Amino acid sequence: MKFNLERTVVEAAAADYFSRVKNPINTALEQAGLTMADIDQVEILGGGVRTPKTLENMELALGRKDLSTHLNGDEAMCFGSAFIASNSSSAYKVKHVFLTQNPKYDVHVKISALKPEDGLTEDEQKLLGVEEEEIIKYDQEFRLFNTSDYIGKSKGLSLNYDKDMKIELFKAVGEGEKELIDTFIFDNIGS
Repeated sequence: MKFNLERTVVEAAAADYFSRVKNPINTALEQAGLTMADIDQVEILGGGVRTPKTLENMELALGRKDLSTHLNGDEAMCFGSAFIASNSSSAYKVKHVFLTQNPKYDVHVKISALKPEDGLTEDEQKLLGVEEEEIIKYDQEFRLFNTSDYIGKSKGLSLNYDKDMKIELFKAVGEGEKELIDTFIFDNIGS
């Protein structure tokens, strides 16, 4: 079947989709802490470069007419996806290509005894005759990830714990302020 379809009909039918173009732009600027005045050049990637209405809406959202399309947008997207996949895969042994995307906030972890009475201090353990090398730090708090880490980075924790425990994850929301993200309970550790 073959027929003619006018661009205006397609643009009217997809008006809701075209209106969404500005949302990722605003989100990216907000996350980066930038304004359009801070941006010198914009390079467009992906299939949207072939849709005039998308480019028009981007120009309106960005407030500029000098959008660049020097790269093959489809190819650049494919390479980027391949790099992310290879970095995440344990099946492929390739040199890591580290991305410069960073977490939006620091992540802190707090480890404590599930029952406060179980969280013996180092001095209390010494009084009970526990040897120095066997002393357990029942209450620990430290920064697990910070904003200078890259997304996808993993860290391992090694714990010596013989009581039921609670692990809490917090995100830093301000100077010295933290917001609880999640809590994990591990019980029946000593049994």
